Amino acid sequence: HVCILWDRDAATARAMMAGFAAQGDLVVGDNEPYHGALEGDTMDTHGNGRNLPHGLIEIRQDLIAAKSGVDEWVERVARVVEPIMNGSSLDG
Repeated sequence: HVCILWDRDAATARAMMAGFAAQGDLVVGDNEPYHGALEGDTMDTHGNGRNLPHGLIEIRQDLIAAKSGVDEWVERVARVVEPIMNGSSLDG
């Protein structure tokens, strides 16, 4: 399970959710179990406040408790974030 938290940047959030869903074996949450809109938090300050593309990726900590899990999630996140950074996954 992976959850994408977001506030104002729906395009990046949609691209992130689609990227994780495309991996085929994940349940992808959209602002679950809570919303990403928290005034004064990191995303608000550094994403919204600077008008930068942004979203928060939350995964269960037990999935990265061992190095093998960390390595797996580094690859999973890279497959999602790299196209977004290159501008090929943002649909506006």
